[in-house]
Amino acid sequence: MSAEQSDRLSAPPPELVRSLVEGPSAVAAVEWHDELDSTNAEAARRAAAGAPEILVVGAEHQSAGRGRLDRTWVAPPRRSLTFSMLLRPPVGPESLPLLPLLAGMALAEVAGGYCRDVEVGLKWPNDLLIGGGKAAGVLVEAVPGAVIVGIGLNIDWRGVERAEELAGAISLAEATDLPVNRWRILAALLGVFSQRYELFKDLPAAFLDGYRDRSLTIGRPVRVELLGGAELQGEATGIAATGALEVRDSAGVTHRVSAGDVHHLRPA
Repeated sequence: MSAEQSDRLSAPPPELVRSLVEGPSAVAAVEWHDELDSTNAEAARRAAAGAPEILVVGAEHQSAGRGRLDRTWVAPPRRSLTFSMLLRPPVGPESLPLLPLLAGMALAEVAGGYCRDVEVGLKWPNDLLIGGGKAAGVLVEAVPGAVIVGIGLNIDWRGVERAEELAGAISLAEATDLPVNRWRILAALLGVFSQRYELFKDLPAAFLDGYRDRSLTIGRPVRVELLGGAELQGEATGIAATGALEVRDSAGVTHRVSAGDVHHLRPA
């Protein structure tokens, strides 16, 4: 089967699943569905039933897909990768906020290998930006005894009409103007994440220097919509060891933001 033919499949090719489960990655099992309410919700149900890490749950269509801050996640079938990973990290609760950044780092590493002629980086905490457009997002949710990491990555949206809220989105194929086989992307992403996650278990913050190098937020003027409706404006100066975004306001006071919606502003 050619790469183009396999890309049209509504589930990963069996040989790819076998290589992930039996090979060097930490993936224990892969489930792929035509439709789910939410891959995060299904992974949470599987966690409650005792499924091991790293269980990967993917779907071609989500009837109730979700993004960060209770946003709806919409993606055209067979043009994207939407999946969740069930994790049971043996780390303290203080390290769990680093997982969204770890997932974003893996996305940037894989996308950077395909999009060599366009800027690839991360908007805090985990939005993958390619040429300034959003190509992927991450939703991490804690459930009893586990953590669910949900990923939505735009693979090939060429010729796809999109709703107004997706006007700024971009896909890997649009960024490169080349066909992109999503199952190869899935294999690469799970492999990179597995390697990063194994190190995370022992040294949770070890990846942060690499994340900072890929950050498109550090050094930028930003406006942060904080939970509760307040706003903070200033310069993003760094990422703390906890994963929090450090923002220095006009009075020179540095604030640490653990949750919020970041908007990159034009330099004055």
